[in-house]
Amino acid sequence: MDMLLTDTQSLKDKRSLLSRIKNLVRNKFNVSIAELSYGDRMGRTLFGIACINNDGKIVHQVLGEVEKFIEKQIGIQVLERKIELI
Repeated sequence: MDMLLTDTQSLKDKRSLLSRIKNLVRNKFNVSIAELSYGDRMGRTLFGIACINNDGKIVHQVLGEVEKFIEKQIGIQVLERKIELI
């Protein structure tokens, strides 16, 4: 997920927001989540989110719920999302 962070004023704000989001997502959905790019840019981030299951429908369902959850967070605007099944 490529995202714009609208409420961050510093890299410290960004790290705090992303840390909170990552912890919430990990605990609520039991997925892996990490920042993949834009680590040094204040207003952008690219999250990689991984879910493992032998049923592709379940993977799509979980990742869809994660997307909705992240989109509802204050200060985040999702610019682009992409799902790959391997």
